[in-house]
Amino acid sequence: MRPRIVLLLAGRELRAAVRTRWFVVGAVAFTLLALAVAGLGVAGTRVWGISALDRTSAAMLNLVLLFVPLLTLPLGAGSFAGELEDGTLPYLAAQPVTRTELFCGKLFGLQAATTLSLLLGFGAAAIWIGAHGAVESRAFLALVGGAAALGLVTTTLGVLLSVTARTRARSLAAAIGAWIALVFLCDFGVLALAAAQAFGPNALFSIALANPLQSAKTLCALAISERLEILGPAGIEAVRTFGRPLLAALLAGGLALWIAGGGAAAWFVFKRRHLA
Repeated sequence: MRPRIVLLLAGRELRAAVRTRWFVVGAVAFTLLALAVAGLGVAGTRVWGISALDRTSAAMLNLVLLFVPLLTLPLGAGSFAGELEDGTLPYLAAQPVTRTELFCGKLFGLQAATTLSLLLGFGAAAIWIGAHGAVESRAFLALVGGAAALGLVTTTLGVLLSVTARTRARSLAAAIGAWIALVFLCDFGVLALAAAQAFGPNALFSIALANPLQSAKTLCALAISERLEILGPAGIEAVRTFGRPLLAALLAGGLALWIAGGGAAAWFVFKRRHLA
């Protein structure tokens, strides 16, 4: 695999993604929402004397869990399937590039585009907060890192859906279904198991972490606050079992496995896909 070719293809994919309406609307919407949350955090500081960073980080964590998958899953899902429909992908594959170079270039370009959109939103929020007083940035940077990692995971999952479905409509429908499953259905399933008392806290924690959104949420929550109650009973039990540093490493490793596993599965399907 030639790195120069991969970078050229990634740059092409980044430029194409930035020009799409979904990217523009998503990036603008996330930036406006981030600014609104930052404004509420600053207002809370003036009225209640509570740290703007704490309030903003906690509120933006919920924003990240809802909005990031909604932005990245359809963007990844429309990439390969869309270019296969309009004939661009077969044309690129006919050039003197390998399937692996083409796949990696498109995947890296999409991941760069989603990371850029998130950095725009968080950057605007950081400027707004910084303009109203100096704040400690460790928790905020941890939140940015968790959001970027979640964006990489969901973009990769979107690409997997895109190479599996042969049409743009099917891949986008699958992306919306995946967003609903990750954001809502998985949480409801864990709550139902907890209510039924079918499993202990360790088992519930393991089931919850099978969802990358929960992994990112717990990882960010560990950095945002020292209070354990925000993690819930299963999270408290996990902290007591593993300790904060080891738990954070396990969560980060789980997200990395999602990226590597999803990318490998998508590459395996794409390498055997007939593009004509």
